Amino acid sequence: MPSEGKTTTAVNTALSLVQTGARVLIIDADMRRPRIHSIFNLSNDNGLSALLSRETVESEISSAIQHDEESGLFILTSGPVPPNPAELLGSEQMVRLIATTSSDFTHVIVDSPPVAAFTDGVLIAAMVDGVLLVVHSGKSSRKVVARARKLLRDVGARIIGVVLIRQRL
Repeated sequence: MPSEGKTTTAVNTALSLVQTGARVLIIDADMRRPRIHSIFNLSNDNGLSALLSRETVESEISSAIQHDEESGLFILTSGPVPPNPAELLGSEQMVRLIATTSSDFTHVIVDSPPVAAFTDGVLIAAMVDGVLLVVHSGKSSRKVVARARKLLRDVGARIIGVVLIRQRL
């Protein structure tokens, strides 16, 4: 669901992996509420949506990826908010982009919109090696979590773990 800590979890996971010496790319695929560009104070003019809305070559993908010197992360921002996020994310272009970036980085982390709210996350889940399900304790109902799990399993997604976000006291 929205505002459960998916972006924070994705960024913190990426930062943890960078600290091990890995070469890590984080892709902001939440084209409905993109946030990663603002977290790292990066331009969002040329990002994922721009790449997916046209035929691209590997050099264009590389030039759209920004490097945050302070954290060591490589970042592909979401780009301008498109009118058709699910169509772009479910495209063959997205499959190619993941394949291309996976060969250049040790880890590629894709921050997606909520699985239970939009089809975008489910489409992405079918393309990646594993899914980390983020659940907010006390906010996400068991029914919503079960539905999200079913949606992911229905597309053959491999759930590698669950992060339970605890409500602040």
